[in-house]
Amino acid sequence: MKAILMSIRSQHLANILNGKKTIELRKKFPSDFRGWVYCYCAKTKPYITQQSKSQFTIRESKDFTNLINGKVVCRFWVDKVDIVIRSGMGYCVKGQDRAYTNQIANQSHLTFDDLQKYFGDKEGKAIHISKLEIFDEPKELGEFYYFKKRLIDCGMDCPPYFDEVKTQVHKAPQSYMYVEVEE
Repeated sequence: MKAILMSIRSQHLANILNGKKTIELRKKFPSDFRGWVYCYCAKTKPYITQQSKSQFTIRESKDFTNLINGKVVCRFWVDKVDIVIRSGMGYCVKGQDRAYTNQIANQSHLTFDDLQKYFGDKEGKAIHISKLEIFDEPKELGEFYYFKKRLIDCGMDCPPYFDEVKTQVHKAPQSYMYVEVEE
């Protein structure tokens, strides 16, 4: 099954894990995607420690146990992606009124100034988070795979050809990448 592996800054992921953030804003994300998104916690400050299955704390030091930075800690289901566009002095969700846009801003746990800094004059995506599942044990990147096109040279008897090869994820995506997961 095809899913998405997404890198999320630790302060934003803490808000998702603690249930405060139900919309993730992105400059790039496929508008037509419906499925699971696996969340990789960026290694940068602040650091997040897991107190219990549903309680996460932000720390400035990494001198604590149960750090989740640098791991895939949860997944959520995406069944709706809104397009956020520049409108006059602010932003709006394409085809929606100002009240809906305000709701998106509140659920993304960002201010309009944050939106301005992040999006600038570009359009973006508002990813609706549902069915959040926090893993009992965070996963390593190496547990995920993607298919990469590679040139296969089988020797003199046949010409080289391209094929998709199952490849282990070794580093976090800059924004997101498609991965294969087994259900």
